Amino acid sequence: MTDFRFDLRRGALITAVLALLCSVFYVLPANAEPTDYADCPAATLCLYSGPDGTGVRQDFTDRQNLEGYEPAWDGKILSAKNNTALWACVYGDPAYGGVLQTVKPGNPDAYAPGAVRSHKLVPTRARCFTGYERCPDNRVCTFTEPNGRGAMTVHLPKTDPVTQNYGNSYGTGPMPKSVWNHTQKHVCFYPEPTFSGGWTDKADSKRYGAYVVLRGNSITVPEPFVTSLRSHELVDGTAACQ
Repeated sequence: MTDFRFDLRRGALITAVLALLCSVFYVLPANAEPTDYADCPAATLCLYSGPDGTGVRQDFTDRQNLEGYEPAWDGKILSAKNNTALWACVYGDPAYGGVLQTVKPGNPDAYAPGAVRSHKLVPTRARCFTGYERCPDNRVCTFTEPNGRGAMTVHLPKTDPVTQNYGNSYGTGPMPKSVWNHTQKHVCFYPEPTFSGGWTDKADSKRYGAYVVLRGNSITVPEPFVTSLRSHELVDGTAACQ
């Protein structure tokens, strides 16, 4: 009788110990400190040359938006940790151009070689899709991609000595895909470098003169104008367009 009671107690003790050990092992993974990206400081966007937060790290604060990297880093970034309270916008080309990827606040991300060539940090994800904010006050800015993305040209207007138009002629240079008229004047765009010409819409055969962007407006240039903007002038009223 005594032996039977002893075995029961010993069995109960073993069962209790096993249950305790199981509970310890169960909670350990949740409490374990992750190794990936653990070195990324708070309030910092960390970019890494290796996958999963490995390799060489470069840090950026929320005030350090870059339209391009030095050659040693250009296209070499393979992972990132957005340890800020902002959205990280990561672009496949310099000047916020090319393929866009976004990283939520607090999240990591991984990239293929060559996929990261510029970045910015913004309050909302929607602002990743535009780049108009780069245009300074009182200037007309044109961009090589829609929505103010890609390489930006800040135009300094002058009076043409031949035509007397006050604006800029870009001849065979890159044609704008989007525009921000950040001035107090209206802007008239033309298909000829001599501030002249017009367009015919293939869809309805309508004939257009100047393509006008009103003061303060930003726009992605539509068809049929987008393939042939060669000059623009600034005017006080749209009736002054050629």
